Amino acid sequence: MPKHADPVERRQQVVAALYRVVDAEGLDAASLPRIARELNATTGLLQKYFRSKDELLLFAQDQLVEELTAKVQAVLDQEGSLQQRLHGALCAIALVDDAARARVWLAFAARAAANPVLLQRHVEGARQIRDLCRHVLEGAGLDGGEAVGLAALVDGVTAQRALEPEVMTEEVAARVIARHLERLWGST
Repeated sequence: MPKHADPVERRQQVVAALYRVVDAEGLDAASLPRIARELNATTGLLQKYFRSKDELLLFAQDQLVEELTAKVQAVLDQEGSLQQRLHGALCAIALVDDAARARVWLAFAARAAANPVLLQRHVEGARQIRDLCRHVLEGAGLDGGEAVGLAALVDGVTAQRALEPEVMTEEVAARVIARHLERLWGST
């Protein structure tokens, strides 16, 4: 890793290394020295950008939310029916196409259960997902209250993609979400 780099780019490199370590070894293994080794850098170099593991985790969680939000917005901005776009958005939120990132999400969700700051950010992200679903459902003339169920479905699909990707394959996950939406649309 070069000694001089753009600070924004460097922070992104550190987060990417964190994600790789978490995916391969779990969140507990993701110490600053372990992440430094992943980057072929020194712990001191990492500490120029993140003073502690907690600071890095908060930044990384925010990055994950921003990444998902951008993917969802891109899907919603595409052409197609509202049902198709909602399906694409829910698949993006559920990380259907990325089991490795689903494992990272699950590790952060588990850590949030015991960390008030991470929990607050996790809950805020979940609220945003529910609000998005409610808005889209109401725009289609459906019951916005179904948003809670959609968010729970997405969380379950994400967890299964993380834990049993050979069972909850990308195709199965997309089909589970599609069938649920078909039932919602059929109920009008």
